[in-house]
Amino acid sequence: MKIITKTIEKRSRGFTDIIDITHDVQNLVHASEVQNGQVLVFIPGSTAGITTIEYEPGLLQDLPELFEKIAPQN
Repeated sequence: MKIITKTIEKRSRGFTDIIDITHDVQNLVHASEVQNGQVLVFIPGSTAGITTIEYEPGLLQDLPELFEKIAPQN
């Protein structure tokens, strides 16, 4: 089994910042020339998260509002 490890570094603006990493991951997979397999996306730390969402303007507004309701910044 072939295992490839790559790193993507991103800086966020903080609370509820949403960053689309789709193209970064696609580019790494393409560059690896692996035809079949799995991709594991991991983020260290307890104050960040990864989700799969449709990256569209309405959601970019709604999701931070939801986060503020369920886990207020202050």
